[in-house]
Amino acid sequence: MLNLSSLSQSCVKCAKCVPSCTIYQINRDEVTSPRGFVDLLGVYDKKNINLDRNLKNIFESCFLCTTCTTICPQKIDTAAMIQKSRIDIAQKYGIAWYKKVYFYLLKHRKIMDFVFSLTSFVAPCVFKKNDDRLRSRFSISSFGKRSIFPFQKKSFLQTYKGLIESKHKDSIGQDSKNLDSRIENLIDTPHSNCNKLISKSALLFPPLTNSSYKKPHFISFRLIKDAKPYEKNSKTILRNKKVAIFIGCLSNYNYTQVGESLLFILDKLGIDVLIPKQECCGAPAYFTGDIKSVIFLIKKNIELFESFFDEIDAMIIPEATCAAMIMVDWKHSLSYCEDSKHWIKRLEALLPKIHMATEYLYNQTNLLEILKTYNKKDIKITYHDPCHAKKVLNIAKEPRAFIEANYNLLEMKECDRCCGFGGVSIQSEKYHLAYNAGIPKAKNILDSGASIVSAECSACRMQLNNALDNQQANIVFKHPLELVRESLRC
Repeated sequence: MLNLSSLSQSCVKCAKCVPSCTIYQINRDEVTSPRGFVDLLGVYDKKNINLDRNLKNIFESCFLCTTCTTICPQKIDTAAMIQKSRIDIAQKYGIAWYKKVYFYLLKHRKIMDFVFSLTSFVAPCVFKKNDDRLRSRFSISSFGKRSIFPFQKKSFLQTYKGLIESKHKDSIGQDSKNLDSRIENLIDTPHSNCNKLISKSALLFPPLTNSSYKKPHFISFRLIKDAKPYEKNSKTILRNKKVAIFIGCLSNYNYTQVGESLLFILDKLGIDVLIPKQECCGAPAYFTGDIKSVIFLIKKNIELFESFFDEIDAMIIPEATCAAMIMVDWKHSLSYCEDSKHWIKRLEALLPKIHMATEYLYNQTNLLEILKTYNKKDIKITYHDPCHAKKVLNIAKEPRAFIEANYNLLEMKECDRCCGFGGVSIQSEKYHLAYNAGIPKAKNILDSGASIVSAECSACRMQLNNALDNQQANIVFKHPLELVRESLRC
């Protein structure tokens, strides 16, 4: 468990973290800056200051974007320190009634399914649908109209269940059966015909990766320097694997096209997909300080994962927030339960198979090489780095590589600047902070000259859509997987 006093004392007060802090950029107060947060947390931990409503308000103003941690010479995890204080806040002041209702629904999937399905019929009375968002028909605050995520009649997990076999794996299996004869033919083939044969044979297998060289079915035929591993008309990777999808709540209930795009891509790659029973990762409750709900969801998910993990090669997540929550913050959360060592051990046994979607597709499949065989579109796209992807999981090049293969990628200014989503509390109780944080991000997107903005995070999607609408910007949001799907359909 974090020692706030010790971490606070390790801060050298260099202020490198201050200029890029999301909250400080819109509220120029030293108190609401990483340096201010760390100092206050140290004093609070020593019980030299009471957790009054003023201090509560300060600690709840942090966006938890982790920008400060990436810059800090001491690598002080200010976000984790703030998170610990929010647990104390929830225990002392309780949790707002509407958050309790929301977290209850997160723990009861069937009721959540019914509520969101019902909301899809009611929402048009208050909101007007515009592409992938709902825009309020009238001003709902002093900031005017607001855009939120859409509601679907049927969630992704209600539509897709169990094992979904690839329609393209039959030809893969047939080609694989002839492996031995192909190798013999390759050895006996005259040099003049070698290039052509290798070019076709290379379609059987992806290139070697650091994590796959020990597996006998990962073989590369790239034996000749100038041999082309893929033919122009090759559209699928001839490889048969089985992965599970952890979809995330926003892609499950609101942006179902993300999961459908991932299914389409995996099918084209000849990979079977398992859609298992799963619960919310707990991120909304975690950022609010409802640690009991978080631990409940983590334990339930771990038990569900253990029931099928031996059957799969990986579990992939198309959402940055969910991926970071599971891969990093679950361990932090479990440190607050009594039997933490037992559950952390079970979690660590699962983590090697858990990946963010673009990272897995980039490193473990030949999707990028396949995309390069398609023509490039004259469409300008700019990419926003979600905080949980780049700053927490160090994933940034992978989605860009897939986009750049078929589109014109234009880098915006401050591409990794936090969009200002901030979580449930920021979006509900401190919307003015989210609104103000979104303005400079929207302007950066506009200045890029792109017609589409992309990010591997649906929380960023909702925030950016709202920010762009507030700037009257006619820019569309597309998840990287949606863009890949559109490329493969051409």
